[in-house]
Amino acid sequence: MEDKEEFLKEFGDYYGYPNGPKTINEIRATEFKRLKDTVYLDHAGATLYSELQMEAIFKDLTTSVYGNPHSQSDSSSTTSDIVREARQQVLDYCNASPKDYKCIFTSGATAALKLVGENFPWSCKSTFMYTMENHNSVLGIREYALNQGAAAFAVDIKEAVDQDGASRSSVNSVKVSQHPVQRRNEAEVLEGELTGDAYNLFAYPSECNFSGVRFSLDLVNIVKQNAEKILKGSPYSKGRWMVLIDAAKGCATQPPDLSIYPVDFVAISFYKLFGYPTGLGALIIRNDAAKLLKKTYFSGGTVAASIADIDFVRRRDGVEEHFEDGTISFLSIASIRHGFKIFNTLTTSAMCRHIMSLAMFLKKKLLAFRHENGESVCTLYDNTSLKVSSHDSGSIVSLNLKRPDGSWFGYREVEKLASLSGIQLRTGCFCNPGACAKYLGLSHSDLLSNLEAGHVCWDDNDVINGKPTGAVRVSFGYMSTYEDAKKFIDFIRSSFVSIPSEFKKGYLLRAKSNPYPTEGIENRLSSSGCYLKSITIYPIKSCAGFSVQSWPLSSAGLKYDREWLLKSWTGEILTQKKVPEMSLISTFIDLNQQILSVESPCCEGKLQIKVDSDSYLCGKEEFYLHSQRLQHNGYFSIIRYEVRCYENEIDQWFSNAVGQPCSLVRCCHSQYCSTLSNNGSMGMCRDVDSRVNFANEAPFLLISEESVSDLNNRLCSNTQKHSVGAPAYVNPMRFRPNLVISGGEPYAEDGWRNLKIGNTYFTAE
Repeated sequence: MEDKEEFLKEFGDYYGYPNGPKTINEIRATEFKRLKDTVYLDHAGATLYSELQMEAIFKDLTTSVYGNPHSQSDSSSTTSDIVREARQQVLDYCNASPKDYKCIFTSGATAALKLVGENFPWSCKSTFMYTMENHNSVLGIREYALNQGAAAFAVDIKEAVDQDGASRSSVNSVKVSQHPVQRRNEAEVLEGELTGDAYNLFAYPSECNFSGVRFSLDLVNIVKQNAEKILKGSPYSKGRWMVLIDAAKGCATQPPDLSIYPVDFVAISFYKLFGYPTGLGALIIRNDAAKLLKKTYFSGGTVAASIADIDFVRRRDGVEEHFEDGTISFLSIASIRHGFKIFNTLTTSAMCRHIMSLAMFLKKKLLAFRHENGESVCTLYDNTSLKVSSHDSGSIVSLNLKRPDGSWFGYREVEKLASLSGIQLRTGCFCNPGACAKYLGLSHSDLLSNLEAGHVCWDDNDVINGKPTGAVRVSFGYMSTYEDAKKFIDFIRSSFVSIPSEFKKGYLLRAKSNPYPTEGIENRLSSSGCYLKSITIYPIKSCAGFSVQSWPLSSAGLKYDREWLLKSWTGEILTQKKVPEMSLISTFIDLNQQILSVESPCCEGKLQIKVDSDSYLCGKEEFYLHSQRLQHNGYFSIIRYEVRCYENEIDQWFSNAVGQPCSLVRCCHSQYCSTLSNNGSMGMCRDVDSRVNFANEAPFLLISEESVSDLNNRLCSNTQKHSVGAPAYVNPMRFRPNLVISGGEPYAEDGWRNLKIGNTYFTAE
């Protein structure tokens, strides 16, 4: 309670709608009851609909009859009236006069942006300029421009700010840094031939969906009236400039005032505004800009008349009718008025203040976190003031987390742990490659190297070559609460902030046994009280393993551990995440007989494979996997594997076991192909002394019973707190460890650097 009182002292005038019809607590209690056990922090991805909003929509759709608006019936006329009212609501939301603007409904903000790109009057004299902070849906417009011979380039924009954090966006206070010009048909026009009769397009977001930084609307007039000045006389600045704003994110709290700023195109997404409906957006377009767009395709609803067997078509005159191909999503359009009703009741200014207070509070708390050695825990990606009066800060807090030694926690690790704590957030680059590269400091070389290492959008490669490939994004909505922010803060503190502990120093364990003990697993290994509890071998990657009392070591770790894997016929490596049936495949290796035995409830009989014989093998293949491990010479690596394949009978057995065609392969040779060292230098392919099998990150995976017990206690406490069913129980084997230890403090193993079992020394990765 003291923490909240402190928060309210600073943000009480902004937080919780103090002058509104409902307080934030009343809103959550009556309209978002489903969030009782969930902290939802991905409103930039998709905000949440109100339960009362959905009740109103359901009542509307179940008591009204809406027909196809391309008709003259009463039900069609009713629909046309609703659509007309909806267009006006959208224009009113952006303070746009119908004399100057029209509202075109689309299937989403992306479709609105595409409409501009494919119909813009590009020529070889045109220029497409866009800020680095843009969604891929905006960058896609570049394809239309370049294909028509236009020039394209990205810019970085720096705006001077006042002491209170407000932008001062006069011509002299804006600095534009131009990136290299892109062209596909340079032979068609020389720079000296560029003239002032071309149409150019400048695109930027009202709020960056990566960092939350808001761009000033003054840029509209600055670019339209002073492009040559801010581009320092560049030949690409000539011509008539038109401005496109991607307001899919920023429109939720600060819609552009089109009565003041003559924006030509504004793209909107309604599920980003009030959660429902999805699959519906709008393009707000100036009437004079609409006349310049060159539309080729026509469809039902866009023509006044056409003749099937000759080249004749007469298009409709109305802007909306001209661009809305086919039957619009009229039931979704009928639903948006119920969302606007909520916005009109709370007011966008109050929602903006409420959301901004939470974002500012979270930023301050995260920046204050320090590890036990004094190093900062959080790196935030924005350039805004931390004053609550700042006009440049949106609803987003984008960050990455560091360990005490300065290395990065992977964002996927953060996301997975957050999910276990009931916190839903977003990670990655959020389809904004320019902002991602800019804020993370990723060069073109880094991006290409990451791609060659196998990294693509939405995968698990979150740290490559010592740099994060994306970030953790927290974003608030109008229904977010202090408690949501506080739970995330507590989650970061408890999960990632290092605190002093005698068990963080690491151990060099003295042994009372051999490397693979013969006196029993309970054999004590150190004066610290830690001892080895179990040894588990997993011959086939992602299939079940088997436990042993002792086991020999090899140059690749535990002998035969993760030496086999299953591949689909398309080359994809199969894992339990994608193919849960793999967990049902049991394995065992008899060292005396040198036989790998495999069983599955989906197959009749036991499959037995001789591990010391080539009789089953029928050829070799090569493939590459990315390794996130830092090798002893400082290189992060791609590993080239040479594998042996098996005959069809064995592949058919595994195909039946997992329910899809697949092949079993065995590692017979591996080679590191180094990419970049941790100081940025390039490396070459090299052989290694020890073979690398198919383990994800290290040849030995270790966990302690105490760490898992602590996790179970947290899950139990969380369940009791929210009174939700029986508590979950996580077995240590859920983490697929090779070695399970017992007798220490929870998470003590995280700080170990050296370990001795028997006469064998191990080094932590």
